[in-house]
Amino acid sequence: MVVVQGNRNVTVSQLHSNFAEIQSELKRVLDGINSGRILESFDILSKVTDAVVVSCEALGLASELPVVETFHRDNFWRALNQCWLVALQNVSAARSDEDRLREEHIVHLQTSVVQWADALAKFGLVDYEMGFWETDIMDSLDSILKTQRYETTS
Repeated sequence: MVVVQGNRNVTVSQLHSNFAEIQSELKRVLDGINSGRILESFDILSKVTDAVVVSCEALGLASELPVVETFHRDNFWRALNQCWLVALQNVSAARSDEDRLREEHIVHLQTSVVQWADALAKFGLVDYEMGFWETDIMDSLDSILKTQRYETTS
């Protein structure tokens, strides 16, 4: 996965390559979800999100200034967030019990989401159109967790 370190100068070509790789990984997530590979898909999605958060400044996602003229930050964030929400809406599509998202996985994802949002908050990139949709993602995770707990006690 792409991780751009520190304030290293990054060329436009490298940025295009990084965003193409991120987009390819998001497609892998959705393909995995559609195939019922839920745990694998959330592992990929978590790694992609972590790389984006860690490399946010270097990728030009934390600034209003255009890094690449043809790049639209709001579309990038929308794609990442929608990937999260689509994946979360389809957690019940696990092809086997081993592929199922369990309570410990959900709790780990919740912790990660909070950490990513905390890191992005300094750039004003949380719960706005251009940024990480922490509230929506956490609401979905909470709903999944409540449903699982209800099913366990029923």
